[in-house]
Amino acid sequence: MKIAAALSTLLLSFGCFMPGAKALNDCSLPTLSCPVVQSLLSQREGYGRSAAGGLDGTFVTVTSASDSGPGTLRDTLSGRGAKWIRFANDMTIDLKSQLKVRSGTTIDGRGHTIILHDYGLSITDHTQSVIVTHLTIDGRFKTIAQAVNIANFSSDIWVNHLDLSRFIDRLINVKSGSTDVTISWVKFHDHNKVMLINNLPSKDLFAFYDRDKIARVTLHHSYFLNTVQRNPRVQIGLLHAYNNLLEDWDVYGMSFSLEARATVEGNIFVNSTSRPCREPSVFATKEGPEMNYCKYIPRAAANAQLPNGKADEANYNGTVDQYGYQHDMKAFLRVRENLYVGDALQGIDDYHPEKVPTPPYCTSYEAPSLGLAARIRLEAGNTTQETPHAIDRCPAQ
Repeated sequence: MKIAAALSTLLLSFGCFMPGAKALNDCSLPTLSCPVVQSLLSQREGYGRSAAGGLDGTFVTVTSASDSGPGTLRDTLSGRGAKWIRFANDMTIDLKSQLKVRSGTTIDGRGHTIILHDYGLSITDHTQSVIVTHLTIDGRFKTIAQAVNIANFSSDIWVNHLDLSRFIDRLINVKSGSTDVTISWVKFHDHNKVMLINNLPSKDLFAFYDRDKIARVTLHHSYFLNTVQRNPRVQIGLLHAYNNLLEDWDVYGMSFSLEARATVEGNIFVNSTSRPCREPSVFATKEGPEMNYCKYIPRAAANAQLPNGKADEANYNGTVDQYGYQHDMKAFLRVRENLYVGDALQGIDDYHPEKVPTPPYCTSYEAPSLGLAARIRLEAGNTTQETPHAIDRCPAQ
């Protein structure tokens, strides 16, 4: 699977091919000679760039919008073997439980409006090489679940052009030994605790340091709108966040701590101390208490990022004597060229940037601007079209 992905990346490095209107019907198998496959794979970048999904498998079409049974998305996901899943028409699927995604799967919603309600996708337990693109996943605040849960040593995952909102738990997790993930052109909105890279299931904050330090995540050209916090929150793992737009968070934007290693560049932060609150009356939370965060808006703009280490400061100070930590409370940061609009203020600076590895890939990075912000507002999320911006390719080695 990794060999096929590497070959596809090499072949696609010579140029991109955008499909015509008939591309969806031009191929019998999802191979690199199929324009609709090639056009999507040509857009990969970041740590998840080796994700091949259902390349060289079979095409499978979802024909039923029921939760389960023949022709449903759940049914097509249940069988083994590489598969490129498409949809026969527009669908709204009311799910009764999480959908398990297996290795070698592409879920491709391009060309139709595909909406999943109440539950999302579970990409866990050593799952490898998954692509998910052009879906809306709306929890409607009904279940303690995640829109996309990437966990338990899963790797080579690319989630792209999703619209995610209104879950009681997080919209995206990347945790428990998972790595090589790219999150691109995703719209996150109307949600409390949005995204977590590694969580800490122990009072010993570094109990799983060796497991979780391998996490490598790229987050680019994504749009965080009317959220509360964790856009994202990063602990221990490695993050490259560039050209994202954060707009109108109610507590804080991004958070870094516990020797996370992050390159934070070219992002755009927009907020106002006097804007109206768009939260529901209360957010139900996994932890139990229902809360509303509107009262924090007047000072939220000053927290485009929480101060380095702040999110875990109390827990760190309260347990350091017990566990004798040899690791830093703060994250290692390389920060450059971010743009702050309105009342938004920068909250972090470089901290041991020499400990943050340079990302080993070429990107579609551009200097942040109001024009870029406008394009992200328009194009991030479950748009009907592909993103027509070819990335710069690294020279062949």
